[in-house]
Amino acid sequence: MIREENLEDLAWDFIADLFQKNDTGELIVIKDYFENRRVDSMSKGEIKTELRRLVCSKVEDNVFRFYGEKDPSLKKIIRNIKLAVKEHNCKYSVCYENGDLIVDDGKVNNLLRMPSEFMQIKLCSRLTESLMIPDILIEVIDILENQNEYKKRFSLVTLASIIRESFVIIQDSQIDNLDPDVYSKMLQKELDRFLGKSVDRVKDNISRHYIEKGKAEHHEIEIYCQTAKEIVKSNFEGTSGSLSQFEQLKLHYHQLEYEQFRNKHRSVLEYIVKMVREDMLNSFKKDWAHFQHR
Repeated sequence: MIREENLEDLAWDFIADLFQKNDTGELIVIKDYFENRRVDSMSKGEIKTELRRLVCSKVEDNVFRFYGEKDPSLKKIIRNIKLAVKEHNCKYSVCYENGDLIVDDGKVNNLLRMPSEFMQIKLCSRLTESLMIPDILIEVIDILENQNEYKKRFSLVTLASIIRESFVIIQDSQIDNLDPDVYSKMLQKELDRFLGKSVDRVKDNISRHYIEKGKAEHHEIEIYCQTAKEIVKSNFEGTSGSLSQFEQLKLHYHQLEYEQFRNKHRSVLEYIVKMVREDMLNSFKKDWAHFQHR
C-alpha cells in the first residue's frame, strides 16, 4: 500500500501539523507539548527523547489514519488489537508504544526485529477460524515471549496485516467460496460486549420505574431486555428483516397473541429497543473518540 507513495513526501505530510505557527511565529504544537514539562531542568538528551516521542506519536496517528482511508477493514483489525491490549490480563506485561506491541520481559537488548514472514508462519499454525482478537493476542505474546533470537516487540500494522491474510488462508483452505468479510467474525465479540453493557444499563435504569408503576413485572423486564438485545443485534448484523418485533417477543412469550402484544407489550418493547440502540451507539462514539486520541 505504501510502496505506491513517495515515502519522503508522506513523511513530511505526517509531521506537518507539528510546524503550525501562531501570529508571533511560535511553534504552537511543540510549545503546548513542552508546556507542562520542566525543560530548564532537562538534559539535551532528555529533550531529544521527548521530541522523538512527540514525532513518533504524530507519525503513528497519521499512519493509522492513512491505512484507515486506504483500507477500512485493516483499520478495524488494528483498532480491535488496541482494545485487546487495553483490556488484556496475563502474566506478562503487554503494552502498545510507538506503533509496536511490546512484551516487557525486563530485558534491554539490541536484537533485530522478528521478520514478518516468521511471525506469519508461527501464528498461522496456531490460528483457527473461531479465534477472536484477544485469543490471537495471547498467541502473539506467547510467540514473542518464548524466543530469544529477536526483539520481544512487533509492529501493530504488520500484525494486523498478518492476521487478515492468515484468516483468508484459513478460510480459503476450508471452503470453496471465500467470505469477503473475513474479519467480521473477529469483530463479533466486540459487538456482543458493547451490546451486553448497553442492555444492562438500560435494564438498571428502567426496572424500578416500570415495576413500581405496575407497568411490568420483573420477569417481563428480563424478557423485554433479552428480546431488545436480539432485535438490536439483528439490526447491526443486517438480519433484522427475518422476524417482526411481535414474532421476536413470541419466542419468549409462547402463548402471546397479537392483540395482547399491541395493547400491552409493544410500546414498552419499542421504547427499550430504542434506548438500547441509542446507548450502544453513544458507547461506540465515546469509545471511538477516546481511541482516536490515544
